[in-house]
Amino acid sequence: MSPSTFHRRFLAETGTTPLRWLHHERIDHARSLLETSGLDVAAIARAAGFGTAANLRQHFRRHTGLTPTAYRAAHAVG
Repeated sequence: MSPSTFHRRFLAETGTTPLRWLHHERIDHARSLLETSGLDVAAIARAAGFGTAANLRQHFRRHTGLTPTAYRAAHAVG
């Protein structure tokens, strides 16, 4: 399958692009880690596939409107 066919079919099936889908999945994983673990932001960024804390902060804020630290303070369990 060609890349352009893949992108068209992916968009038709999911309603989003592969990159947006991937970012959403990574943000969801980061959210889960922020809520349930004591890992620092840099470790969460690596675990969620963002590589660096700066990348995580940029994407996380764009998606949630909060910094990872603010999200953790508002949503941490226990």
